[in-house]
Formats: sequence, structure tokens, C-alpha cells
Amino acid sequence: MGITQKLLDHVHAIRYDSLPEEARDRAKYFLLDFLGVTLRACEAGSSRVFHNFVKKRAPKGGPCTVVGTPLRTDAPSAALANGGVGHAIEMDDVTTRSSLHPAVSVMPAALAAAEAHNSDPKRVIEAIVAGYEVTNRVGNALNPTSHYERGFHPTGTCGTFAASLVASKMLGLSREATSNAFGIAGSQASSSMQFLETGSWTKRLHPGWAAHGGIIATYLAQEGFTGPEDILEGKYGFLHAFSDDAHPEFVTERLGEYWEICESAIKPYATCRYNHGPVDLVIRLCRENDIQPEEVSRVEVRVPETAVMVVVEPNDIKVNPQNVVDAQFSLQYAVAVALLRRKAGLDEYTDDFLSSRVYSSIIDRIQCYGDPELEKKFPGEWQSHVKIVTRRGSFEGHQDNPKGDPRNPLSWEELIERFDDLTGPVADEETRRRIVERVRSLESLKSIEEVMSLAAAGEGVRT
Repeated sequence: MGITQKLLDHVHAIRYDSLPEEARDRAKYFLLDFLGVTLRACEAGSSRVFHNFVKKRAPKGGPCTVVGTPLRTDAPSAALANGGVGHAIEMDDVTTRSSLHPAVSVMPAALAAAEAHNSDPKRVIEAIVAGYEVTNRVGNALNPTSHYERGFHPTGTCGTFAASLVASKMLGLSREATSNAFGIAGSQASSSMQFLETGSWTKRLHPGWAAHGGIIATYLAQEGFTGPEDILEGKYGFLHAFSDDAHPEFVTERLGEYWEICESAIKPYATCRYNHGPVDLVIRLCRENDIQPEEVSRVEVRVPETAVMVVVEPNDIKVNPQNVVDAQFSLQYAVAVALLRRKAGLDEYTDDFLSSRVYSSIIDRIQCYGDPELEKKFPGEWQSHVKIVTRRGSFEGHQDNPKGDPRNPLSWEELIERFDDLTGPVADEETRRRIVERVRSLESLKSIEEVMSLAAAGEGVRT
């Protein structure tokens, strides 16, 4: 039996009662975070496009909620919109080893399929855990450095496989049909990194299209359409086609001994995850040493070499971002706003703040490098090193794992505080409290609709 089928044996067999409590808990933890990020992201310009697309082009009055709106449509369209919106503000969860965002393909597929097919909320938890197993394990095997160098975005490519598996579990597909859905998904996996050159919105499409494609693959399989059984390891399969240095053995590594959802992380800052360690360090050094921007003569930032092609080069774009996407993928910009504001939140990643060019007073003093020593432990650790040179002397810091990593995690209390901060501008206090309460007791609910009705636009939500 090949690795594709071994992985499918593992995830198809996942049941709520057999999961460890930690995995069940993380499913709810990341679901709450996804809902918070998506509700707030409804304000983004690209999100309005998704909503208008559903309003004008998608089936009307379906069973599925488009988060933050009064719109209801079919499962593929809701998954497309919710995945695309959830990725708009760069605050959705992330993994270290596979360098991708799992929630924004897994959650939209799970929620849409659950609403469309009246699935038991316990099955939603099963599907979320299984989806993270697929997304992260396939991403681990790709080798993110090679995948990025080939020009692909693993959130979208790996997310398509996960979404097909999630939808298959929600529909209760047989083992054979699930395999077919997985194989069909492999022909839909696509996400180009070309957005980095122009600052376009296509990265935000990737997880939404993955969730949409995964559901379509599942519906086709349910009707008897077939897909290759060895879509991951086959001669023309995913790992060969999308990576020059894949590690197929990582797909089935220690199956059942640990759970990938417990290896995923929260993003405290509204910027690419590669920037988080340096931002942590800059904020900490500034607070501990009362460093003021005007006294800084130079900042040296070191990150793993893989980060360079995403957030460091080309330097002329990174130090002079023309739009929010450029800023989200600029390490120089992230360090500049952390120095100036001691934070890097949504307020620092808006068109208005960008056009103020406040960051230009210091960004030319920031020098960013890929460090071969830090690369040696990547992607197991996303290390960073920062040196701030001032008139009073130099201040240095090193960090192995940014805040939000499972080895440096946010507690439930911190996550709820983050949820309230994100959703405060778009949802009233009572609605926020009820969403938290229902997500934390998800397995005891009668229907996922008890959560989704609160996340739709109405009296309590005003996006």
C-alpha cells in the first residue's frame, strides 16, 4: 500500500470518541480563531469582491452561511467566500514545519459541508482534526523551501487535498469514494506565488478555491467519478510535480502517535509568519531598553534563508511597499512599524497608514539577511535574531519560536482576548460571548447552525 492510501486509512478511521482530548480541544480553539479572523476580514476590499461574487453569481438562498453577511448559498460558493475572506488580513493560523495556513481551507469546507448536510457537530470536530492531518502532512512532505522555489503556495495546494477529505467525512463517504475524492482533488491543486511581484489579491483566493475545489471533488466522487489512488507518490503525482526535494515518508510519519492540529500556531501579527519572530524581538527589546526610534542608527535582522525570497527580496519593493499586500510580505516594513509603534496589527496594515509613509523615516536603516545557521533548523524552528544599534549601544535578541507557536502558545484566555480584539469593531459583546461559549461546547450542540447563525450579519454582527 502506498503513502496516499496509508494516509487515507488513517484519516478515514478518525472518530470523535477515539481522539485525544487535546486534539478535540484544538479543533475548537482553531475554529474560534478562524471565525474571529474571518469576521474582521470582512472589512477588506478583496472580501467585498467575494461577497459581491456570491451575491451576483452564486445560487441564492442555499443552506450555507457566508460569514459576516446575510448571504446564504450552496456549499462550494460559501466555502470559496469564507476561505478567501479568512485569508485577507494575514492573521489566520499557520504551521511551522509545512509553512502553510491550514484553517482557511479546512474550516470553510467543514462548515459549509456541515450546514449543507446537517452533520453532527462531533463529526465537524473529527473532520477538522482529519483536515489538519492531511494539510500539514502533505505540506511536510513537499518540503516548503522547494515548493516555494517552484513558485507554489502550499496553503492552496495542500489545502485542496484537506478540503476533499473534510467534505468526504462530512458526507459520510465510503473509503473508496473518499480515495476518489482525494485523487480528484490532486488535479485541482494550484496556487501561484506570482502575487509577490505585483501585490495582487490572488493569494487570498488560494484557500477559498482549495475549499471550493475539495467540495466539488467530493461531490464528483459521490456520484462515482474516479481519481488516481496514488495521487501523492505516483510518477506524475503531486510530490513529484510540485517539489524538487520531496520527502514522501513524512506523509505517514508516526501516524496516530501525534496530531498535526496540536502542532499548529496562531498569528498575533497582521503580517507573514516569517516576520513574526523579528517583530516579537523588536517589541521586546524596545520595551525592555526603552529604545526610541530616533536613536536607532541600524537594525540587523537575521532569518532562515527560505524567508528571503518571500519577505526580504527584492529590496526595492520591500522598503517601498505600494500596497497592503506588499507590506504584509515585507520584513523591513514589519520591523519598521514594530520599532515605531511597538506593534504590528491591523492598524499598521491599512491603505491609510501605508500612504502616510510614517515607516519611511526608519525603514532604510533596517538590514535583513538570510542566515545559513538559522536555515539548518528550519522548518522545525523558525528562528530569528535581531540587533538594534543605537547611540547608547547595541541591543540583541534571539528567538527559536515566535509567539503563538505550540512551543510558545497562546492560552485559551489569550485566544479569547484576541478574538474580542479582532471582532470588537464588528460584533457586539453579547454576540461575541455567545460565539465563544458555543464553539467551546461544540460537541454538545444539536447543529453547527447554532454557531453559524451568530456569525452571520444581523443584530449582533455589523460588517
